[in-house]
Amino acid sequence: MVTQSASILENTHSRYPGNRDEAYTRSYRVIRLMVGFLGILLPLIFIFVEAYLLKGGVHVRGSLSAYYHSPLQDVFVGGLCVIGVLLATYMAGEWKTWDFWVSLIGGVAVLGVVFFPTMRAGLPKGAPLCGSLPQPPSCSFVEQQLGEHTTALIHAGCAVAFIVSLAVMSFLFAASEVQSTDGRVMVPGKRWFSSRARRWIYIVCGLIILAAGAWAFWGAGVWQLTPLYIGEVVSVWAFGISWLLAGFFLTAPARHEVPVSDDSPPLPSVTTR
Repeated sequence: MVTQSASILENTHSRYPGNRDEAYTRSYRVIRLMVGFLGILLPLIFIFVEAYLLKGGVHVRGSLSAYYHSPLQDVFVGGLCVIGVLLATYMAGEWKTWDFWVSLIGGVAVLGVVFFPTMRAGLPKGAPLCGSLPQPPSCSFVEQQLGEHTTALIHAGCAVAFIVSLAVMSFLFAASEVQSTDGRVMVPGKRWFSSRARRWIYIVCGLIILAAGAWAFWGAGVWQLTPLYIGEVVSVWAFGISWLLAGFFLTAPARHEVPVSDDSPPLPSVTTR
């Protein structure tokens, strides 16, 4: 029985060939890279897919959220849901840290952005809103139950919470760069930027996210781009850059091992053949 258990263990991650902290660090970094790439690519994917795959021409909408009520609804929902789930869960093992709670709030907020859609754009004056009967086209179940205006207000609140959480996460990345490296797993071979330079990049990204969020409400449009669209795209790009940098350089938080005293009973050993 013992031999059989040992054989099973040989085929699990428990026998990772190397330092276990390196494996956890790699997991943190891959998740950060995925979130960063999605944040940067999603606005471009919306334009590219609609223009070249759906043959709809280059048509920039009034906001990123407006893609919910478009042929790209599935791409919008899928992309943001992936980001939301990753943000909400990737720090679950460090639930006593600020990083976890800010990331959790950001993940839940972006899921709220998805499931509480913004109002439909381009409605003619006097057109029936979601919640009325018969049900207007393109209304989700939530919009029909809560009403289009109420759903849009919840959407706006979730969007603001998401933007603020992105900025705070960038500032937390900056704070991680100034902590002592004792007990942390360092990423080998990453010397493109000094720790000081990375810290300032995180801070600048956080400030850009806040400034872009303010621009979305009080800024001016550029060409055919609305202030809301500009603010949303700039904020998610700054967020993506921050997470890519954290994925390439920043290590996972140190795992504090419980010291074992000399009086502690020895751990059982497993014999293998």
